[in-house]
Amino acid sequence: MNLVIVLHAALPGHFGAALDAVLLPQLAYARRLQLERCDAVARRASLAAIDLLMQGAVRLGAGPLDPGRIAFPDGGKPYVDGGPRFSVSHCKTRVAVALSSCCELGLDVEDGVGPPEGRESQLGRLERWTATEAALKAAGLGLRSAGRVVLAPDLATAQVGEVTVQLRSLSLREGVVARLATVGPIARVSIEEVSPGPPGLEPATP
Repeated sequence: MNLVIVLHAALPGHFGAALDAVLLPQLAYARRLQLERCDAVARRASLAAIDLLMQGAVRLGAGPLDPGRIAFPDGGKPYVDGGPRFSVSHCKTRVAVALSSCCELGLDVEDGVGPPEGRESQLGRLERWTATEAALKAAGLGLRSAGRVVLAPDLATAQVGEVTVQLRSLSLREGVVARLATVGPIARVSIEEVSPGPPGLEPATP
């Protein structure tokens, strides 16, 4: 199935404090300790992304996902043995996750530009930045490798070393700039905004 699913939701307050009580205890011990050291805003943004990942796995047909199976390697891209492949991102106002059963992918979301003065140049820089970060994630690399990313002038593709990445802009919410990167072409992207509901339990089937 050559499909990418993108789920997104509003921040702050996505699912509120219930994420701490319900979802946090289900994570692997090391990741739980990391998040417990974070402030509440950062912790709940990360937990909201995991919750969206669980819902996306069901929509993708991968079945219920045990959050304890999610691996968070130091300096590496989070993954789940056996799939699905995924990428998460959040900014101050939005959290999002992209999932696929067929290709590596990367996602970056950023809050848009501020005052009208110089907005066009700011937006151009932001578009290039989201393309760069999404491409790095798709290639499994961190921000230290940003210099290896060569973007096409139209931001439709990027070259990361020997890896060619397909790029596309996503329309999530006004004021949010989002970019999806995939290693290889995809047939369709399904985008859905998720409303708050019971977190970390059994996501509803689509």
